Amino acid sequence: MEFYQMSLFNKILVRNIEKAEKWYLHTLGFQSVFKFRNEENEVTMNHLRLMKYQDIILIQSDDFISGNGCYINILVEDIETIANSISEKYILQPLEQMPWNAMEITIVDPDGYQITLMESNIRNEDFEKLMDNVSKNIEY
Repeated sequence: MEFYQMSLFNKILVRNIEKAEKWYLHTLGFQSVFKFRNEENEVTMNHLRLMKYQDIILIQSDDFISGNGCYINILVEDIETIANSISEKYILQPLEQMPWNAMEITIVDPDGYQITLMESNIRNEDFEKLMDNVSKNIEY
């Protein structure tokens, strides 16, 4: 796995780090980069990566409240296959074509964090033309 400086990443507090790791690995395809262990050899932090610059850090904690004020957005490929593989109990908003040229699905992880998976529909279009079309279709 390539080493690089992470210019932006999310730290996520989780109640059960093993359960959270399994969910991110099996549901979304992340890989574990590094696990930090305490003196009792228990994993207290787990660095996960999906693709380059798509890093999250899981941190074991019992003292937090997860809410809906912050979504994690992840750019993916083949969103329809991914969406079809996710259990309905995790789906908040089903797969949908959005007016900003992306297919999106919003899910929730076992700790209540909201994650929007998106796949771009942009295909070598002129950016100005694209933005004009999008702005005409969005009501403010």
